[in-house]
Amino acid sequence: MICPECGSEYREGFTQCSDCDVALVEAVPDEDGEPEVELVKVFEATNAAVLPLVESVLLDANIEFMTKSEGLQDVFALGRFGMGSNNLIGPATIWVRKDDEAEARELVDMLDEPVTPQEE
Repeated sequence: MICPECGSEYREGFTQCSDCDVALVEAVPDEDGEPEVELVKVFEATNAAVLPLVESVLLDANIEFMTKSEGLQDVFALGRFGMGSNNLIGPATIWVRKDDEAEARELVDMLDEPVTPQEE
């Protein structure tokens, strides 16, 4: 818990700042008034061809995401150099809001499952 006035941090269970006499909040809004968003990594790719597929699945589910290092793979040193990802910056990753983590992981995991032919 955090005081929105002075920024003092309190343990769970406290509800009011002892110095400012205001209610505590879980996250302090940033300068734009938006609370800080906690992101979690749900996908890591060494094969850049898979990223658009994962992004498409998340977009279809209306899950906001952020991709890190995708555009930098070919910029530094020797690029991917046959390894799928750049060793200097690591693989490209996809991050989602903590609230969307379970649904995003479920969708990404479905991409790894083998497709079985339908019986007629």
